[in-house]
Amino acid sequence: MDPTKPPAGQRIVAVAFGVCFGGVGVAILAAMWLWPSGGFGSPPILFRVVASFIAIPFVAMGGALATGGLFGQSPNSMAQRMRGNAKQLIDRAERSSEHTGRADYACPQCAAPLGDGADVSPSGDVKCPYCRSWFNVRSF
Repeated sequence: MDPTKPPAGQRIVAVAFGVCFGGVGVAILAAMWLWPSGGFGSPPILFRVVASFIAIPFVAMGGALATGGLFGQSPNSMAQRMRGNAKQLIDRAERSSEHTGRADYACPQCAAPLGDGADVSPSGDVKCPYCRSWFNVRSF
């Protein structure tokens, strides 16, 4: 059994609530826009628009609950997956920043790499530890 998937009971409840919420939203939208316009008892256009804006979140939330329950995705598992993706992105950025540090710089005279322990002045000047020539890392 997949530990990220919720138990069957929770999935059934999620689908039931999703269908209820989505059904209410769809019913309100249908009642507002399928009612003949200008007839006796028909709602004014302002009421139709306001009711539609109220019904849209019901449809969206109901759809999210129902599909999450059908496919076994709980909000907790989705949040865990998002946190895992964020951690992977952060780790990848840290690894790439390690490669873009001082070790990537090389002396323009002898092509020796600039070591991690090299002293760089605030203006970017550094002395090559091999050929002893000065160069500026900011000119790259």
